[in-house]
Amino acid sequence: MREQQDFATQLARLEEIVRKLEAEDLDLDQALRLFEEGVERLRAAREQLARAELKVKEVLESLDR
Repeated sequence: MREQQDFATQLARLEEIVRKLEAEDLDLDQALRLFEEGVERLRAAREQLARAELKVKEVLESLDR
């Protein structure tokens, strides 16, 4: 359950970053910091998703045995 919460937290923060990046009053330094954070959070979320997909695949394969 913790990984699911972490994934949800990553997505929520990514949505917040996108909203901030879309704001017109953001200076370049802030935008770059947010972009870098967004890239890192996206990478982490993709890794979590890949682990979850692998686990589901393993469970389904074990049912076929």
